[in-house]
Amino acid sequence: MDPVFKERYERVLKGMQQQQWDGVILWPSANLFYLTGYAPKPDERLQIAIIPASGDPVLIVPKLYANQAKQDCWIADQRDWRDGNDLYALVADIMGELGLRQGKIAIDDTLGFMQADPFLKACPKVSTGLASSVFTPLRNIKDAAEISLMKQSGILSDEIMPLAITACAEGKTELEIKDMVEVELKKRGMAGPFSNLIAAGPNSANPHHVSGGRIPSPGDMVFLDLGGAYKKYWSDITRTVCIGRPSDKILETYKQVQEAQEMAKAAIRPGVVAEDVHAVAYNHLAKKGLEKHFIHRTGHGMGLEGHELPSINFGNKMTLEPGMTFSVEPGVYFPGEFGIRIEDSVVVTESGHQSFNHFQRDLICL
Repeated sequence: MDPVFKERYERVLKGMQQQQWDGVILWPSANLFYLTGYAPKPDERLQIAIIPASGDPVLIVPKLYANQAKQDCWIADQRDWRDGNDLYALVADIMGELGLRQGKIAIDDTLGFMQADPFLKACPKVSTGLASSVFTPLRNIKDAAEISLMKQSGILSDEIMPLAITACAEGKTELEIKDMVEVELKKRGMAGPFSNLIAAGPNSANPHHVSGGRIPSPGDMVFLDLGGAYKKYWSDITRTVCIGRPSDKILETYKQVQEAQEMAKAAIRPGVVAEDVHAVAYNHLAKKGLEKHFIHRTGHGMGLEGHELPSINFGNKMTLEPGMTFSVEPGVYFPGEFGIRIEDSVVVTESGHQSFNHFQRDLICL
C-alpha cells in the first residue's frame, strides 16, 4: 500500500473508533478516491467498499471493472460479480462475514438508493449515518502534495482567462466561449466535470446562469466563472469584464466588490471563524447599500470536489486551520441589469492565506 493511503486509512480507522462507527460503506466518490486512489466511473452497478472498524476491508466490484480495480485499488479482498447475480445475497454474506449485520454504519453521503438498497435489506438492524462525519475533518486539511496540485490547477485556470476574455470581443456566444474554455483546459491536463459559467448582460445577474446563445454586446458586463480539476484537484476563478465603456454605476459597484474581496481575503488566518470572513465582505457591501444584492455566501470549500467544506457563510462556526482551501467570491447582482463577481481559490497558511489565482482583478473593458 502506498504510504499516503496507509496513513489515510489509519486516520479513517481512528476517526471511526472515536465516533464509534462499526463500519463505513463507500461507493465511487471523492471519499473512495481519497482513501484508496481508485476512481471508477459511478453507474447503476453496485460497487462499494466496506471498511470495518476491525478486520480487513472488502471491495464489491462488477466484473467489468475487476481488472481496473486490481490495478488501482489497494484493497486486497475484492469480490467481483456478474450481471444477473443475486446482489442481495452477496451483500448479506459479506456483511455477515465482517460482523456488520447490525451496529452503526456510516454511508457515503452521495450513495444512491439503487446501490444502498441491497445493504439496507441485508442489514435491517443497523443504524446509519453519514461517512462525511469521518472524512470531512480529514479532507478539510490538505497536505503539501494536495496543495501543490491545487496550485497547479489555479495556474492553469489563470492561463485560460485571457483566452476567454478575448473570445468575449470576437462575437462568440456564451456557450461557444464555455466550450472553448473547456477544450483549452483539457489541453492543459484538466478534466471534467467542469463548472464553467459564462454570463453576459442581464444574464450576469444570475449567479448560476446556464450559458446559452447570448453574444456579449456593447454595454454588457460578462462574468467568466472558470473551474475544473487537475489530477482530481479543483480550482475556481471568476472575473467580470465590461464590453465597451462602463457606466458610473458599474464602476462604483465593481470597486465595492473588489474591495469586499480584498478585505475578506485579508481576514483569513488560522483561528478565525469561517462566518467572520463572510461577515467582512457582507458588512463592507452593506455599508454601501448593496447587501440585498449580495445573495450568496462568500465562498465554498474545494479540493477533490468543486464544492465541499468549509462553507464561508453566516452560521458556520468552523475555525479556520492551515491547509483549508476555499473560494473567496463576493458578488453583487441587479436583476435585469448586470452582476459582478470576483473569485479566487485560496489556502489558509500558518500566517494568513495564499491565493491559487493571480490573474488581474482590476476591471477590464473591451
